[in-house]
Parts: sequence; structure tokens; C-alpha cells
Amino acid sequence: MSLKNSENGVHSSFETVEKEEDEVQMNLDHNAVPLQQLVDFSDAFSSNEIFCSRDALIEWARNVGKKNGFVIVIKRSDKGDSRKARVTLACERGGTYRHAKNNSNVEALNRKGTGTKKCDCPFKIIGVKLTSNDDWSVKVACGFHNHRAAKQLEGHSYAGRLSDGEKTILSDMTKNLVKPRNILLSIKNHDEYNVSTMKTIYNARHKHRLLNTAGRSQMQQLMKQLNECKYVEWHRKDESNDCVRDLFWAHPTSIQLLNAFCSVLIMDCTYKTNRYRLPLLEIVGVTSTNLTFSVAFVYLEAERVDNYTWAMEKLQSLMFADRLPDVIVTDRELALMNAVRLVFPTTINLLCRWHISKNVLANCKKLFERKEKWEAFMSAWSVLVFSSKEDDYERNLRSLTTDYYTYPGAVKYVTESWLIPYKERFVAAWTDKVMHLGNVTTNRAESAHAKLKRHLGSSQGDFDSSWNVINALIELQHTEIKASFERSISVVEHQFNNAMFKELRGMVSRASLNMILMEFKRATQVEIDKEICGCMNRTSYGLPCAHELGELIKEGRTIPLDSVHSHWRKLDTMTDNVSSELTITTEIDSILRQFADCDEAGKIALKKKLRELACPATTSMCPPLQKVKGKGRPSLKINVSTKRAPSLFEIVESAHDSTSPATACSVKVPKEKKLKYIKCFPHLIREHIVNIVDVKADGHCGYRSIAGLLGMGEDGWRTVRQDLVHELHTFHDEYVHLYGSIDRVAELVYSLSCFDSFAPYDRWMTLPDMGHLIASRYNIVLVHLSIRQCLTYLPLRSVSPAPFHHKLIALGFVEDCHFVQVFLDSTSPIPPIACNWRNYRYQCARGWEIPYVPRIEAFRSSLGTNSNVATQETIDLDEI
Repeated sequence: MSLKNSENGVHSSFETVEKEEDEVQMNLDHNAVPLQQLVDFSDAFSSNEIFCSRDALIEWARNVGKKNGFVIVIKRSDKGDSRKARVTLACERGGTYRHAKNNSNVEALNRKGTGTKKCDCPFKIIGVKLTSNDDWSVKVACGFHNHRAAKQLEGHSYAGRLSDGEKTILSDMTKNLVKPRNILLSIKNHDEYNVSTMKTIYNARHKHRLLNTAGRSQMQQLMKQLNECKYVEWHRKDESNDCVRDLFWAHPTSIQLLNAFCSVLIMDCTYKTNRYRLPLLEIVGVTSTNLTFSVAFVYLEAERVDNYTWAMEKLQSLMFADRLPDVIVTDRELALMNAVRLVFPTTINLLCRWHISKNVLANCKKLFERKEKWEAFMSAWSVLVFSSKEDDYERNLRSLTTDYYTYPGAVKYVTESWLIPYKERFVAAWTDKVMHLGNVTTNRAESAHAKLKRHLGSSQGDFDSSWNVINALIELQHTEIKASFERSISVVEHQFNNAMFKELRGMVSRASLNMILMEFKRATQVEIDKEICGCMNRTSYGLPCAHELGELIKEGRTIPLDSVHSHWRKLDTMTDNVSSELTITTEIDSILRQFADCDEAGKIALKKKLRELACPATTSMCPPLQKVKGKGRPSLKINVSTKRAPSLFEIVESAHDSTSPATACSVKVPKEKKLKYIKCFPHLIREHIVNIVDVKADGHCGYRSIAGLLGMGEDGWRTVRQDLVHELHTFHDEYVHLYGSIDRVAELVYSLSCFDSFAPYDRWMTLPDMGHLIASRYNIVLVHLSIRQCLTYLPLRSVSPAPFHHKLIALGFVEDCHFVQVFLDSTSPIPPIACNWRNYRYQCARGWEIPYVPRIEAFRSSLGTNSNVATQETIDLDEI
């Protein structure tokens, strides 16, 4: 604040104020306020300084008032037409309560919650404009308050008003979906003297929304925002009442991504996202960098063939004629499947394996009286589904029907409901021949549902509020995708420095390079044998498979760029099919002719349609009518939860599984257990942790934990170290291939050969290195859990016994320096299997993986695509 210390003309400026001082004194005498209740603050507000503007004077007075526990307000302001301009400032508690015309009766005054802070406080200061420039001076007319100073000003609404700068902060943070409590905290961090409350923030947000909508209806505001952000939007409405029936929108960048990466699309509906109880169809795709992107969002009046067909037609209109999807993955929603067949007749419609597995559980588990028999049946079912050849499928099917002939209901269900009508859509023998890019479930769409619902926060939002959330998520999604493109172009991982990758570096995505590298390691075993290779990498991913790489190695050639499918070579969102000659001249001429031929009523109707097209914010469309329950007493409390109702398989699993904490009538998420180190594990696994057992922290904690889990007791750690050294020596050559060099194997032997009471840092257990050794030496399934990395290790060389004979143990890594024993329940998801197991396992060990496929899929589905938990053996430190 700029101040001037000149006193010229000050005395003459206040000659007219003396009369007002006398009036204040007369009021004090008239009201006869006891002297002990009067508090004099004249000295605090007395100043001979000259203020450079009216606003500077007011700001000074309010700051002085705030420091002394009073709120200063403008009582009267005079622009100075007939005399000098002046402003009268008073205490907010000055004056008396005045009845409104319609509230003069006693009953209105005694209404609960009403009252007044007015106590006729006499405090008054007067600011007068001087003759020079815009200078102002101040004088105390009455410095007395008839009430005590406030100890805190948080309860005073006027003191808590937001400044213009704070309103700007609130506007920006509201637009970015920041919660009100966090907005308030941010404002208080900027100004330590701020006394705003949550009510202030709520009122300011409401006012901001009113100013933003400017009187427009919900649908008008939605259409305005969609138009401003250049979304492609279509809708259908009921012509009788103008209520919207179906609503489709797509972001312009999402459309570019769709045409760049149209090979595979995943579709699924979610519920409880809006107050109108309309299903929301989410359509997602997969980029070359293996990230999920949202294509379109469709609110449907109902899940009928007509509604889905309309949505598919609008989706088709976004795509170039020569870039229709090769594969669409859905669950068994018959109406959606029929719509896909009608609109995309050449597209292969795969069915989600995870949903099929859960349907089998929901309908068949109740038929088995023993848990062991049920798990054996599901293991046989998994073997059947993952049959890699048609001959294997026929053999596994005969085995299943023979082994479980005593359970005809279960066999009949899986054959008649799934295998006979749909086996080509989910069994590996057929799906492996389709380029699905690894997408054989709807997990990507399910993850997108979960993320959207977390940000929506309520199931009672309207279309406009839902769009604000969706738009913010899409913008962040596109930023991450563009960053992944740039990383693939500019960052060369050291593991791809091999001359074989010369033509691919910077030209294809890093996701595809990782898959080629895995096949490259297999090529040393497969060589050029096409039968052993299986060629899944070529048929399902469009990438060179092991036998192709074996031929290139044999001929001494690099991997050619054209051997990689165009999907993986696309590292931007640009499309080549955009026509610069698109015009609407013909259509405009046709509309003009039609308008000229119409009668007056027809012209009005046509003009209204064109107005809505040109100015979407003028639409007369209304939101759907809210669906109301027709039975039962209406609840006074509105359920705003976005959590879906439990599926049938969850209810069945709860009712028939004695180890499940849920009940048959309600599937609730159990409260997080109060176990030591529980927060050192990912959220999705915490509810499945039954117990955590700590061990002595002496550098041997990893081996102590393994010994305890194997039943040796914690003190058996020396035996574990000796056993693992023996494992390395016995299968030395195999581990040289697995770890990449003789030196690395020697380092592991050195690390293991420590039997002192305290182990130094370089002798601690290291994962994932030790994971393969432990699983293979003891013929167990080892689950490694931590907040940063989660992996499962299987035996490399042994034949898998029956699933109920498997022994699964879990090892936890906590606080970046300590191992503990972890005990999981039998329904727990488990992390993906370490990649090196697939690359270096013996053929006879393949069966170890099959019983855990559903639990691994559950882990991936719950984890999502944007988690910081790594599920691979090597981690890119740039991305942590």
C-alpha cells in the first residue's frame, strides 16, 4: 500500500465531520451504555497518514480491525456531488436488526436457527477525499465498541470473504476437480491471516457455478462445453417431451487415437454413474505403448440392440473406411454382441475370459460338496481354456467330461452355455490365431470404470458434472500417452543395444521391443523349429516370433522394421487420411432449397434445428426423467455410492467359501487390518492378508522368513542359504543362461555364502534373483509382495502336481530394507509370474501356471494400468 505523509489540508477536510462526532456522542448518551462495557480503540485507528486511494484506506482500516479482533464494514459511501467524497466505516455489529415486511410476526422471529449479530455498536471512522489527486485521509468519529473484541474471526462471514485473487484460485481449483477442503487449505497456505470457513468455500463455488452457467439449463451448459472443446457429440431424444434418450460424445484427440490404433477395441457398460440411472458404455483402445485410451462415452436409455446399434453406428462414423477394428472384446452381453455383428460384420468379437470364469464359478461351485474337488475342476477348466491347439482342446475336453461325469450339471453348463456356442471366442486354440494384442479380457475397460468412479465420487451427478470429470481425466490420459510416445522415440534402453535391434530402436514402441526381447531369449532354445515356437507372438501380437528370430540369428541379419506390425510402429496421433477438400456447400444449398419450399410452420421447425446445430447452448433438450422406485417406502437418505452391487459369483463365493469374510447377503470390503507393516503392501492385497510375522533384523531376515514359511523355524536360515548354494552349483549352466552371465551366478554364490551372525548389506537376499532359486529348490510357489514390486515365482524344472498339493508361500519386503512372512487367504489375487520363468522353464513345468491364471487376472484387474507397483523383473527408473 502506497502512503503519503503530507498533512496539508487535513484539518480543513474534517471541519464537516465534527457535526457527525457530536451526533455519535449524543447517541452514546442517549443509549446510556455502561462505561465498563465500552472499549476504546481510538488510538489503533488514529492516523495522520495520507492514503493514495479510497481502496487503500479501506484495506488499511480492515487490516487494523482484523488485528484487534473487529470486522470493519462500509456503512455509507458518498461520491461527493455536493460536498467532498467520503466513506463511513463502522463495526459489522453496528446498527440494530430491522424486520423484513413478511417476518414481523413473533413466530417468524422465534424460528429455530435465526438470530442477529447486531448490537448497535457505535464505532465509526470517516475517510474524506482531499483536494489533491486521489488522496484520502481518515479520522475517528467514535472509537468505542460496546462488545468485546473477538478472539478469532473464523465465525464472522464478512471477515471470511474471499479476495479477488482467492476467487481466482478457487475457480481454477474447482475446474481441476479439487475438493472443497483442499481448496480451503490452499487458500490458507497463501494467506496466514485468512479466516474463511468451509461454508465460505461452498458459497463461493455455488456462485462460481451460477456465473459459469449464466442461466443456462444443464443440457444447454453441457452442449456449450462440448462445442467449445470441439467434442463430437450425437444424441437421440424423445420427440414428445424433448428428453434425451441416448447421448454419445468423443474427445477430438481420442478420435485421432482411434484412427491411429484401431486394431483392438474393448467395450463394457458400468452403472451408478448418474442420477438418471442410465448405463454408461465405455469404449477404450490400446496404444502402441500398451496404454489404454478412452475412445467414447455413451449414455444409453436401455441395454437393447437398438441402443447399442445406434452407439456402434456413431462409433463407425468416427473411423476411416479402411481402418475398422479387427477385434472387439466384450463380455457376453447379447444385445451388444448383436449390435457389433450388425455394424462391424468383418470384426472378430472375442469374449472376456475373466467374466466367463466367474460365470462358471457362479453357476457350478454350488454343485461341488468339497473344496478340493471344486478347485480341481476349475484347474481342468483353465487347462481347457488355455489349450494352444485344437487337438489339445479336444483331448482336454474329453478328459474334463470323463473325470467329472459324476457332476453332470457342471459339465452340461460349461459345454452348452460356453464351449459349443462360443469356444472360438475365448479358447486359446482359436484366439491365438487372432491379433488381439494380448487383450482377451475386458480388464482395461473395468480399470477405466474404476478410475472414473473414484473421481466422480457420487452416483447422483448430472451429465454436466460427469463431463467435467471425464474431460479432466481424458486430458491427463492424453498427456501420458504423448509422453510415452516420446520416451519410445528418444530413450534407448541398454538391453536393446544388441545389433539385432538396430533397425527398431526409436522406430517402434518400447512395449513391443520388450516382447521381441522375450522371444529373442526363447530363440536360443527354439532355433528355427516352428512347431515348438507356436508363433503366438506373430499371430496374436504382429511381432517376430522365436523361430523367425532364430532364422535371422542364423543368417546374421538384423530384425527388419517391416516385420513389426504397423500398430507398434505408430508413435504419434497423426493420421494420413484427412481430406482438406471437405466442404458442406452441397448440404447448405440443399437446406436453403428445403427452407424455400417449406410453409411457415416448416420454416420455423427447420430454423430451430439449425439454431441448435449452430448454437448448441440454445438447445431445448431436457435431461432424462429420474427413475423412481415404484415399491416400498421412499428412503429419506439418498444413496450416492458409485460402488456396484455384488455380482452373482461374489455372492456364491461368499456363501460357499468358509474362508471368505463376506456373507451371502452382502459383500463388504473388510476394514483394513491393524497389522504391523500392513501399509507396506498395495491396497488391493491388504484385505487378503491374514497375518504378518516379523523376524529378526540381522541381515538374514529374508532367509529367516523363508525358513519360517517352510516350517523349519526362523533359525533354519543357515539351511536355506546352504540349499540355495547347492541349487546354483547343481544347475549351474541353466542359471548362467537365466541370469545372463557366469559373473552374476558367482555374485549370487558369494552373497549366499554368509553364515555369520550378522550379514553385511552385500550378503542380503535380493529379489527377483533369489525368487527362481527358492521356488525351484523347494518346489513351491513363491509370492513376492512389496509396495514397489510384486511377482510370483514358479519351479523351473518339475512337473506340477495336482493343484490342491501346491504349496504357496508369500514373502513381504517392507520399508525398503526388511523381509517378513506374509500369510494370504485362499481367495487372494496374486501378482503376475516372473517373465524369466516363461523364457527358461522346462516344457514339463508348464502346468504350474494354470491354477493361478484367474487369481493373476484378478490382480491385474484390481491394480489397473497406471499403478506405481511394478509387475516385471526389471524396472525403468525413469518411470518410477
